Amino acid sequence: MQISSNAFLKYFSVALFVIYFFVGLIIFNDYGITTDEEFQRFSGFFWLKYVLSFTHFEELKALVENKLNLIKGFTLPNPINFPFYGVVFDLPLALIETIFNINRSENYFLLRHYFNFLIFFISSIFFFKILMNRFDNYLISIFGTLFYVGSPRIFGDSFFNNKDVIFLSLVTIALFYSLRLLSNFNSKNIILFSIFSAIATGSRVIGIFLPTSILAIIIFDMLDRKINLFSIYKVFLLIGSYFIFTIFFWPYLWEDPFTNLIKAFSIFSNYIIDIKFIFNGEFVSSKSLPYTYLPVWIFISTPTITLLLFLTGYILYAKTFFLRLIEIDKNKNNSLWVNDFEKKDFLIFLNLTIILIYLILFGAVLYNGWRQVYFINVFLIYFTSYGIFSLVKFKLFKKIKRWFFFLIGFLLVMIFYEIIKIHPYQSLYFNNTLHKDIQNKFEIDYWGLSGKRFIEEIKNLDDKKKLNIGVASWVPLERSLALFDESTKKRFNIVGQNFEKADYIFSNNITEVDTSLNNKYKIPNNFKRLSEFKLQKSIIYTIFKREK
Repeated sequence: MQISSNAFLKYFSVALFVIYFFVGLIIFNDYGITTDEEFQRFSGFFWLKYVLSFTHFEELKALVENKLNLIKGFTLPNPINFPFYGVVFDLPLALIETIFNINRSENYFLLRHYFNFLIFFISSIFFFKILMNRFDNYLISIFGTLFYVGSPRIFGDSFFNNKDVIFLSLVTIALFYSLRLLSNFNSKNIILFSIFSAIATGSRVIGIFLPTSILAIIIFDMLDRKINLFSIYKVFLLIGSYFIFTIFFWPYLWEDPFTNLIKAFSIFSNYIIDIKFIFNGEFVSSKSLPYTYLPVWIFISTPTITLLLFLTGYILYAKTFFLRLIEIDKNKNNSLWVNDFEKKDFLIFLNLTIILIYLILFGAVLYNGWRQVYFINVFLIYFTSYGIFSLVKFKLFKKIKRWFFFLIGFLLVMIFYEIIKIHPYQSLYFNNTLHKDIQNKFEIDYWGLSGKRFIEEIKNLDDKKKLNIGVASWVPLERSLALFDESTKKRFNIVGQNFEKADYIFSNNITEVDTSLNNKYKIPNNFKRLSEFKLQKSIIYTIFKREK
């Protein structure tokens, strides 16, 4: 009976992945353009040009140079003057765009959205394998993976966020190989881990946290055993192969690897973009965020059941960890783990705890919610799964095990129902802990995703050949036009804050100035509110129309 049940769940998990993949194929073109995507695209071509400079592909070089000359306008610093961003996603996409001669903006942005989803989809398979490797339970692994892909904000971002979600995906894949390395510290696993952790670091320099923690655990483990020359060789193989692959996947390091790596760390540790925004009803600066910033954002934008299960799993493991710590002091045991499973749990616990302490207590610069640290979601959901795994071992839950699993399944269905209901704005999700005036307390559409819907709405509302659109927002609305055909692009003329020229004004409460003190985005008296687009309890944008 058990074999039959496992066989069913195995096929069921495969079916879920197939369904998820085809759903992604159907909906990936529903999402708008973000403020950063043009910067990321330029960065890809900038570094592709650099890589091609070592080759004799003259025709390809000319095409790339032409692409670079056509890309203009960024919300971030020009990549030429700020070359520290990793390009493991952007460079290959630039190459594909060039080779296949993709010139229409709607096509190359949709191509990027498709690959964004594809990489996250692949990471979900690796996360499932992580859970199976740890818990050896199909049902818990299925539940955990559904929580992983069903985090509403990350689900939405997985179709367009080619920085934060790509990094999350690469960390997840590298984590799978790190756990394999902890089980079997052999040359094959060292090389595989080095490759994928280097790819993650080549996406974002903070990716070095994973090989650092792995190395610390391996050395700690070695101290408990008889150290031999072969063990020392494997440690040096890990360090050496990781840095070699990191240099390979990060062109910025090619000319002066160690100096540029140190420079990149220094830049990202001290680089502060002074962005001002609304947080909990106050106008704050990214330079001086309150300690509550990250916990509050995670709390209000993560499904409640995920938070409860995570806290359960995290607290239960913390209890196990401190018991092991006490046993070391009493000389009952000379290790923080008694088996490979606990060693893997410790790796997750160590990384999550240190990262959270650093982010909350040491003034890490964050903005636009918690998207810069979406990579910790793999650790959050790991402990969510650990929470389920631990609860069903309690005597009380053993008696109601089936009902408990049924409840988890039902709550997951409700999460996915919400994802469907707010599609394609899952990135703007808030849980039900907030009251109705949320739009006055937090930034919502900081990506400018709703610009696509706004243009479609005005396009169908007004048949004039030329429409002048004012923007009462920091968001560069013109980016959204990139997903439309040429006739639509020609119809819309974005006039920014030159409201005297505008027929309509787009407003979404995203500003870089305190509107109580600055009138930059004040709607003129001769414009009247025409309509609002609401999502959950929030006003996403408002349309104002000039009165005749």
